[in-house]
Amino acid sequence: MAPKIKILISFAITLLLISGFNIEHAEARKPKWVKDRPVDQNYYIGIGKANKESSENYLEVAKNKALSDMISEISVNISSNSVLYQIEDNEGLRETYQERIELATKDYIEGYEIVDSWENKEEYWVYYRLSKAEYKRRKQEILDRSINLAKDFYEKAKQAEKEFDIHNALIYYVKSFDAIKKHIGEDLSVFTLEGKIYLDNAIYQSIQDIFTRINIVPGKELYELQALSANNEPVYVKVKLKTDLATQNISNIPITFSFQDSEITETENVISSENGKAECSIAKMAPKGKIQIIKAEVNTDIYLGKDNADNILKNLFNKKGTKPYGHINVVVNEIIAYLESQEMVLGKDDSNHPITRLLEQELSKNFFSFTKDQKSADVIVHVESEVTKGSVVEKYNLHSAFLNCNIRILKTGTKLEIYNQSLHDIKGMKSGSYETAAMDAVEKAEKEIKNTIIPNIRRITL
Repeated sequence: MAPKIKILISFAITLLLISGFNIEHAEARKPKWVKDRPVDQNYYIGIGKANKESSENYLEVAKNKALSDMISEISVNISSNSVLYQIEDNEGLRETYQERIELATKDYIEGYEIVDSWENKEEYWVYYRLSKAEYKRRKQEILDRSINLAKDFYEKAKQAEKEFDIHNALIYYVKSFDAIKKHIGEDLSVFTLEGKIYLDNAIYQSIQDIFTRINIVPGKELYELQALSANNEPVYVKVKLKTDLATQNISNIPITFSFQDSEITETENVISSENGKAECSIAKMAPKGKIQIIKAEVNTDIYLGKDNADNILKNLFNKKGTKPYGHINVVVNEIIAYLESQEMVLGKDDSNHPITRLLEQELSKNFFSFTKDQKSADVIVHVESEVTKGSVVEKYNLHSAFLNCNIRILKTGTKLEIYNQSLHDIKGMKSGSYETAAMDAVEKAEKEIKNTIIPNIRRITL
């Protein structure tokens, strides 16, 4: 064996022996804090361990575990004065936010320091600590800053409320709550012109008080309208605020109109005007016949935000809060219609007239009544449809057919066209025959009529 090779082998063996010695020596030098968790009256302790084989980034894993361990040492208790204690809590709201408050503790642990680290070939350990005095100082500093900001917004909200600027009052109250929402559970007491208050409670109660005092009053007890008419009287509500002496019309309040106990899913969002008036244009879409109820309610999402697990304020109101609303009663007089149609399927007249029958059925659910006397009708509904052959895939005996359809509505006297919509090349495909493919095309057209044409007809104006 060449001398150089002997030297290399000898060197490699030496390295292995040294490595083994270092590992054994490292095990022998395992620090006490790895074996027994230290206790220090002046520091929060965090110790983390990571497996080297299971993670390439084991240094970061161990650090994060150590910081989580440190945070778990910091006890977080919800103050009995917190807004979370002011409502009945059957669904564990306090427990949910206890967890969130504990997670927010990480905002205060800047300034931690590494004390030591240790590793062997399988594990890496790290030891951090944080001065309890520094933690308390930083936490109080952040809390004071948040409280001061919340107090400023709160006082602006109170001033806006005095001036009956309810829209901005609600915005400022929510901004005030947002400033302290990470600190719900802390002592949020502050002195204002009202004396000592607990900000979170005061904000919640102020918003609740406004919502309780808002009245939404219809302009009339009952509106009688003609379906699709441009000459109907305006349908509206007045948004009012109860005060010590009387009621005050309030502007800039977002109102959502929706049909109650109806298949109509259409909604409308309106802002109340200077005199508190909010007009409802979708009232004319109400089905004919019995009295229909339209709900008018304050769109609290504009102020409180959408529902989600982190939205404390919204969740509080969902559990116990008030959403101001009122009702409008509407009766819609029907439209008398005369129906004429022609339907062709694969070159032949379809005596069943499926498109026409479906259209008549759906319009009758809303505000149309059909007559056989064209002279007595307000409008003429004209339907033309044709289904033609497509192609065939011989291998699978698969046939196709295409449907084209046109629906028009005209005023009876003037023949003025007020609605015109077509369905183009609706494809049906079935195995067996062109007839089955034609039936498939008709079924697809019927869905389109229900989902698109009927809602569009509700929006026309005679």
